[in-house]
Amino acid sequence: MITRRRFLASSGALLATASIGTRSSWAQDTGERRMLFGYPPGALGTVVGTRMLELLASNGGPSYRLDNVEGRNTRVACETVKAAPGDGMTLLQAQSTTMCLLPNVYKTASYDPLKDFTPLTTVGEMTLSLTVGPAVPKSVTTLAHYFDWLTSNPDLNNVGFSIYGSEGHLSTLILSRTKGVTIKPQPYKGSLMMIKDVLDGQVAAIITAAGNGPPENWANGKLRSLGVTTAERLSYWPNVPSLAEQGVEDMNLRAWYGWFAPSATPASVIAPLMEKIAIMQASPAYTELQRQLLIGQKKLDPEQIRQRIRTETGQYARLVEKYGLARID
Repeated sequence: MITRRRFLASSGALLATASIGTRSSWAQDTGERRMLFGYPPGALGTVVGTRMLELLASNGGPSYRLDNVEGRNTRVACETVKAAPGDGMTLLQAQSTTMCLLPNVYKTASYDPLKDFTPLTTVGEMTLSLTVGPAVPKSVTTLAHYFDWLTSNPDLNNVGFSIYGSEGHLSTLILSRTKGVTIKPQPYKGSLMMIKDVLDGQVAAIITAAGNGPPENWANGKLRSLGVTTAERLSYWPNVPSLAEQGVEDMNLRAWYGWFAPSATPASVIAPLMEKIAIMQASPAYTELQRQLLIGQKKLDPEQIRQRIRTETGQYARLVEKYGLARID
């Protein structure tokens, strides 16, 4: 059986290039279609976007290149797409963090998730894992064990996560406050260096996508999950308890990926694009790809996406206030 870890490992070349190889009849114009993703290469979202775009093109849809656009906590990608012409040439792949959580963290928002973009579809959702590395003894198998271990090893209380103000960051604050344990949140720009540091023992634990990291290091126990951030266990990790069932109040966080166009994009561009996306999502290959990546298969239409953004933005506003996530410029 192919696991997400094996699949990600086999996609190493994609993380380096993040490009689509075969052009379709949609891309006969002189410009090149781009899907911007505001995270560094190495994240699960890079593989999700690249593979999904390949599948879209293979089903007769437009051919897009996925571009990792770093800068200012994902805002550069959002601002670029917001200002792009509504011709379908420039789209945004956004992790829900960008649309629902970070607007509660910025002191001044440079984009409005509901007014500046037209949602097209969701392409999957994932959960996070409290993952420990070689610095934590293998005898530590539960959250309670981990906190007991931290009592004797306070110098190793750093927990890494990708992107300041993300679900991973919020998870560290919830863990600390709920359990009364001192945890030092350590932000990274992306997951590649974070995983390297946890494997090297520079950080004891990280919060990252479930199963993220080299597959051999999960097989040999160098990477281990002490719990996931959703309220329920993951179907593919039935033996890993959720952090909520281990007594962590408010720990029911997950992230999802969506595709968006600039708000000025006319229906004459949106309609045929969404028709091709629907064909892709109805294909057996789409279901198989999501299974390989171990991401949820829930699909939402544009109005459902808008409502989810509204709902989750309100939920995150309460959590940001409750757990004291400091706002940033």
